[in-house]
Amino acid sequence: MKHSDRKLFPRLVAIETTNYCNAKCVFCPNALLKRGRHHMTDALFESIVEQCREFRLGAIEPFLQGEPFSDPKIMPRLEMIHRRLPATKLRLYTNGYALTPARTDALMEFGVDHLYVSLNTTDPVRYRADIGLDLGRTMENLRYLADPKRRERVARNITFRMLRSNETTLREQDAFVRFCKEAGVRHFIVGLFNYKGEVQSELPIPGFPCEHMDRLDILSNGIVTLCCMDQEGEFAWGDATKEPILDIYRGAVARKYRQMLWSGKRRHIHPCDTCNLFWPGLGGLRPWQKARFGVAAGWYFVRHRPSGRKAPASSRGRK
Repeated sequence: MKHSDRKLFPRLVAIETTNYCNAKCVFCPNALLKRGRHHMTDALFESIVEQCREFRLGAIEPFLQGEPFSDPKIMPRLEMIHRRLPATKLRLYTNGYALTPARTDALMEFGVDHLYVSLNTTDPVRYRADIGLDLGRTMENLRYLADPKRRERVARNITFRMLRSNETTLREQDAFVRFCKEAGVRHFIVGLFNYKGEVQSELPIPGFPCEHMDRLDILSNGIVTLCCMDQEGEFAWGDATKEPILDIYRGAVARKYRQMLWSGKRRHIHPCDTCNLFWPGLGGLRPWQKARFGVAAGWYFVRHRPSGRKAPASSRGRK
């Protein structure tokens, strides 16, 4: 997508079909949401999907706050996305607990490009403490998913994720990687996001633009929120129940945030000045800007290692 197109069309649309979740993750603000629990209405969901047909959309993710499989209509909604947006990549996120064998089999019909499973640990005690669910059931689901007979038919790519907390040991990280390798899926370890300072994370706030400026994040009530870190929609760009989504993307509020971050002023606009989301957004920049912020992002990743294997802070510096 060209620089000018980034200002006119989002590269990705995330749709929160539900903000209900079956887990109570200690590192996620979902359990403390103040905006109430909603499944997105059929009319709003269909309207968003139809509007996405008006432009070339790179990817769509039916997920923000909440577990997609807590949405009782998620399967027909995935089918609608696949049928009406066949050229758009469908990415699906889940914690895997409700990804039953029957649902895994059904996913084979929907052309999922990338399935991400947030496993986070293979330790049953930590899993119960941090996630609030039974690891045994999740592991049964994932073994069924990863069976060589079906995994490539379920999604073109499958990645199991570990959110690396400030206490996650190297032993836990290595056990997670071994499990992923045995299952024949990709593994990904990532550090904690701080949700605008509401979740404790050792990772500092970057100065380079983040990747949310050229995407749309739509909550279950229709509010187009600033990003996935704005879980309450306090810094909304607009309301998809009242305005076309492209008008919202091109609107004054979105343009203000885009201009500030793309010009290197992330630390001068709220709440971005409090947020440590570290995935760089360089797609909407001119070549000289990409070079400048690319170097800054590279240095951040070398110095702070927000992804990959890393010893917990409590064990660093020990002799």
